Amino acid sequence: MKTISATVKHGYLKLIHVLSQRKVEKKKIVFLLSFPTTSGIILERLAPYFKDDLVIGYTDNSASLAQTYQKFGCKIYSLAKKKIFASKIIALTKNADVVLCDNYFAFLAGLQFSENTAVLQLWHADGAVKSFGLEAKYALAASSEDKKRYQAVYERFTHYVVGSKKMMTIFKDSYQTTTAEFLPFGYLPTDIYFDKNSKQINKKKFIEKFGTKKTLLYAPTYRENYETPLLDFETLAAKLGNQWQLLAHPHPHDKVLRAKLATYKNVVTDFETLSLQALLQNADCLISDYSSVPFEYGLANPKGKLIYYCPDFDQYNETVGLQKDFSEWLPKVLTTDEAGLIQLISAYPYENLEDFNKLWNTYNKGDACKQLIEWIENR
Repeated sequence: MKTISATVKHGYLKLIHVLSQRKVEKKKIVFLLSFPTTSGIILERLAPYFKDDLVIGYTDNSASLAQTYQKFGCKIYSLAKKKIFASKIIALTKNADVVLCDNYFAFLAGLQFSENTAVLQLWHADGAVKSFGLEAKYALAASSEDKKRYQAVYERFTHYVVGSKKMMTIFKDSYQTTTAEFLPFGYLPTDIYFDKNSKQINKKKFIEKFGTKKTLLYAPTYRENYETPLLDFETLAAKLGNQWQLLAHPHPHDKVLRAKLATYKNVVTDFETLSLQALLQNADCLISDYSSVPFEYGLANPKGKLIYYCPDFDQYNETVGLQKDFSEWLPKVLTTDEAGLIQLISAYPYENLEDFNKLWNTYNKGDACKQLIEWIENR
């Protein structure tokens, strides 16, 4: 079975290489899209600016977002397994001047780019709690053939856009990159937190819906291997009293958690037109775990309370993997039980998240998209 699987994967990359030789009308920029919630913020700036020069290759979960950019003249192509072979996206990607990626895309391993092509990893998070790349548990257990394919994709990235020195180090360790260049523009979606007009609009919408009562937001990550441990919101509400209102923002893929949360009358999960960014700007306290949401919360609300609630710490570290120094970032607010959680909400030990931001938001100044556009133009 292993041999067959390896043969199929090898054949897939051979086919990708053949299809990349197709003659196509050259487009300057290709954006490979798989995270609509984060990349949508980036494309909102890029698409109107580059218009006819921009092609979007999208995964199934990003189809509706990709379609909205056709109005600017952008060509869009599906990256779905069957459709990718019939479309021009492989050849367009291979012949682009600049390729922008928001994730790992396996087909890149089958492409041989020219020396002048820049392949940028934009990523889909401001920081990383989970292990990924060659540091992830699945990669450590993978066959040598699979590891070579992973590495072939990582070697295609010529540049990484980062928001901190910390994230630069994590990419170096996770992708074992030695030749790529790091662009300290900042994590592009965080530009929104420096937009005064957007912040005012978000605050007004938030107050109209939730008033001015203290707000606690629960935003955990998605567990692929088991269900997310559920907070006892009834006990939490009773302990905190009427001073607090409870909001929960489950991961888009976590349908099980969303269904469970719907059974709690005192927990709001419907935010209407309010984005996650708007919630982060206005939440007095964020409870999360292995998600990347806390990195943005530190920037959006530097005087807020950030608590890491990790009842499955050992299990998650064993099945997925965590950054080795995770427990050192904010050691006083990492808890594994609800009693500790309630105590931290009542008596938060940090005055602000300034040190956390120095570690994770070093380069995020509100002009990341502007710097990227200028960089692309200069090429």
